[in-house]
Amino acid sequence: MDAMKRSFTFRLLEIIPGTLTWLTFTLPIVFAFYYPKWVSIWVMIYAVYWLFKTVVMSRHLVSGYLHYRQALRINWRQELKTDHPDTWQNVIHLVLVPMYKEDYETLDATFDALVRSDYPLHKVIPILCTEERAGEAAQSTASQIRKKYAREFKEFYTTIHPADIPGEIKGKGPNISYAAKQIVPKLFDNGIKASNVVVTTLDADNRVDRQYFASVSKAFLESPDPKHTSYQPLPMYFNNIWHVPLFIRMIALGSSFWVMVEATRPHRLRNFSAHSQSLTGLIACDYWSTQTIVEDGHQYWRSLYRFKGQHTVVPIFIPIYMDAVLSHSLWGTIKEQYLQKRRWAWGVSDVPYVFEHNLKDHTMPWWKKWKLFYDLFEGHYSWATTSIVLAFAGWPPLLINSNYQKTVFAYNFPLFYSKILLLAGIGMIVTLVISSLILPPPPKSYLNHKAILIRDWILTPFLLPITNIFLSAIPAIDAQTRLLLGHYLEFRVTVKKFAESRVLLTKHNQTASVKK
Repeated sequence: MDAMKRSFTFRLLEIIPGTLTWLTFTLPIVFAFYYPKWVSIWVMIYAVYWLFKTVVMSRHLVSGYLHYRQALRINWRQELKTDHPDTWQNVIHLVLVPMYKEDYETLDATFDALVRSDYPLHKVIPILCTEERAGEAAQSTASQIRKKYAREFKEFYTTIHPADIPGEIKGKGPNISYAAKQIVPKLFDNGIKASNVVVTTLDADNRVDRQYFASVSKAFLESPDPKHTSYQPLPMYFNNIWHVPLFIRMIALGSSFWVMVEATRPHRLRNFSAHSQSLTGLIACDYWSTQTIVEDGHQYWRSLYRFKGQHTVVPIFIPIYMDAVLSHSLWGTIKEQYLQKRRWAWGVSDVPYVFEHNLKDHTMPWWKKWKLFYDLFEGHYSWATTSIVLAFAGWPPLLINSNYQKTVFAYNFPLFYSKILLLAGIGMIVTLVISSLILPPPPKSYLNHKAILIRDWILTPFLLPITNIFLSAIPAIDAQTRLLLGHYLEFRVTVKKFAESRVLLTKHNQTASVKK
């Protein structure tokens, strides 16, 4: 929503998340002077709640991993032929790949993965969505990709999104919406029905698993209401995972595991990064938002309210492989990771949108729409506060109030609190085990794979809390504070330096489902 068009109520709702977050940090310090015991009790309750969430999420992570392994064992194309012999080949996959100034090698690996798909390529239609503002170099790269790969597909389109269209922000949403509006009429002219088309959006560094399109086709054909359904694969930041620093690898795995956890709780699942949706549903929604830099998650809310609550996200336990953040220097990598997390955290800008639409909607059950709002709000609040509260909120009463320091409760608090945090370490152990099972093998230049894993196991307990604070919580606080102050973020492409062995890792990933 344009800043000039924000209503007073909408602007007030933008202020609330950041205000609550800052109150969470400042009130324990203030109350430590007057009610130190109650601050300690609150921190203890918060830690117990976090322990409970850790256990629940660990259980869902194990369940998600088992679903993932099972999905990789299935021959989805054979399943299609067996279960839908007369209809499966009617499904067309329209694949939009937006690019800005990404290099040729990045896009080459992405389209190479498309070509390797275990799905008839004459049923896959790529659109390479370029930006006019990216200049002639980007158009030259797009031309090279088209020249190399156009003959592999029955149709291959490129589009150029004009610069400075009134009412649009600079971002992915306007680009892919423009491209779809340019190409979809051509599909109709060729006799393709909207009801047979599934649209997938990929970033320039995304590599589909070879079974992705077959898996989505089966889910699409078996959906009771495909128009009101989108499909969410597992994002796995594995293309260059062995080339990034350990703390970036932890963040990449955490992002992958979060979607894996949510996939086992479909009522909480939202669009994230690469996803698919029926063309009929997209047309009804006028494609994607041209007003937000987080068009993926926002697309869920647009669809939900457009269809008066009749919208579902179906988990697809087949991965799409992505790049972890990697710049040309350590400091550059840290900076890019911070900025990427801040952009993701800008999803908090959906809070006022969802609240206002909940008030206007009179068709969804009351409990459903406000439960969805609570999940959204609580998720962003916890993202910004949990790590910092657990690390620091218990200290002010012990450091500030000399009278409280002498009490039995104050003496015992650190003992009980540390035991709660120690028990919560079960989540870290589960994560480390599944990380060891799920990561692709390192390049041949890494002579001692086991030694690397042992090192990661040893260092992770020390690095993870620091990483969670500086490269997760603080970017979320930054985003909420900017929203509070009305300093709205603009879209920027995250730097992901090409790694020489990335294509090799991608090719391994493309064949993993067959070997397993």
